[in-house]
Amino acid sequence: MNRRYHTFFFDLDGTITDSEQGITNSTEQCWKAIGYFREYYQEKGIFENRVYDGLEEVLKKLRNAGVRLVVATSKPEPYARKIIDYFRLTPYFDYVAGMELDGRRKTKAEVIQYALEACKIKDKSSVLMIGDREHDVFGAKTAGIDCLGILYGFGNREELEEAGADYIEESVEDILKYC
Repeated sequence: MNRRYHTFFFDLDGTITDSEQGITNSTEQCWKAIGYFREYYQEKGIFENRVYDGLEEVLKKLRNAGVRLVVATSKPEPYARKIIDYFRLTPYFDYVAGMELDGRRKTKAEVIQYALEACKIKDKSSVLMIGDREHDVFGAKTAGIDCLGILYGFGNREELEEAGADYIEESVEDILKYC
């Protein structure tokens, strides 16, 4: 039997959106200069992704069930906010937390801790991190919260199991089992 959680922290890339195209296009000839990456990504690459099929409906159901939703991403926070706004997902999320462009909040654990503090969450046992890669799991464990590894993103079962995910699910709809 799965536990019930009151707050869900969602990773962005590979969990909310499939960002492969924008990241790949931004890194063409990356050895020339990181500046080119940032320039392209800020203007175009940031929006070259798509929300996973069925995710918006899952977000609606979670909100209707009274679940608090937060984005906790390794992407710089200003970019994450633009992406959430661009895809009209802002109404579903109570907060968007990410890394800082100046290098503060360098790890997923620091982003999660920042989100916990910003949202004034004291009961960590009511929070579930949802992500597709091992750094989501490691960040959740370091911050003291449970983690649901999802397989529709960029990671795989072996990676998530080895990282110690509390749960692993196949589809977007499987997220609903935890509210």
